[in-house]
Amino acid sequence: MYTWNRYKVKYSNELTAYKLLSIPLLIWGIFFVFALFRAFSISLTDWNLLKEASFIGATNYKDILMDSETLNIIKNTVIWTLFIAIGHNIIGLCMAYMLNDIPKGEKVFRALLYWPVLVSLIVGAEMIKYIFNPSPFGFMNSILIKLGLEPLAWYQDPKIALMSLIVFPMITGFGIKMLIYQAGLKGIPKTIYEAAKLDGATPWQQFTKISFPLLKPVVILNFVMSTIEGFRVLAPMQLVTNGGPIKSTETVVLSIYKHGFVKNNMGYASALAFVLFGIILMITIVQLRLQGEDISYE
Repeated sequence: MYTWNRYKVKYSNELTAYKLLSIPLLIWGIFFVFALFRAFSISLTDWNLLKEASFIGATNYKDILMDSETLNIIKNTVIWTLFIAIGHNIIGLCMAYMLNDIPKGEKVFRALLYWPVLVSLIVGAEMIKYIFNPSPFGFMNSILIKLGLEPLAWYQDPKIALMSLIVFPMITGFGIKMLIYQAGLKGIPKTIYEAAKLDGATPWQQFTKISFPLLKPVVILNFVMSTIEGFRVLAPMQLVTNGGPIKSTETVVLSIYKHGFVKNNMGYASALAFVLFGIILMITIVQLRLQGEDISYE
């Protein structure tokens, strides 16, 4: 008893921390770990909500690999993720770099540039419909007609439908990445830049030789976040095209939703969700491997 009381006094702070952590860990265990194993067990069945599930092994996974439509849906998701990840990071980094250099009004410009992130997904979808409306009265088609060009069908044309959905989120959704890049830039000691200026380094050389290499962990973090966000995209496709025309804009998450809640094929939907989980996990591991060792400014 004496030993236990002494142990409690010695590790009282740690015990309090474990008690506080236990509640979120319990919730995480129920809603993530249990759900994860439950979804995997469903992916090995033919459960369709209307009959009792039967074990079918890896049949759903084989069907996914043999289904050309599903492979095309995965390709759509990869294209979306590449454009969104590269676009958000390039624009976010450029905006953060410029914000750090302006002498006045930094907070105002930062708020204005971040503001589009706060726009709801429904409003964002309506903006896409307005800008890329296939009628002659659509915003982009009005510009094309004034320039003497033929109007385009935009998101109703299978060849350019996916790009029509990508453009608006790509040029407006970089706000969070911009904030993270700016925080990273502010963490770089100014003495490094002052020393570079004394050596005659140009602004471009300061960016390529100092800022970008020292921001490597931030760049990796932002690309990991962008990749996960990109593979989980749902709203633009569901609200604007519902995956059409002829599935040219359908993504993996939208396909999971359709298989699970429209076709009631929960087994196939769960298998597709695990394929998506595996793709995101592999890409994230590769990106984190590229990060290498921690960077020190000293």
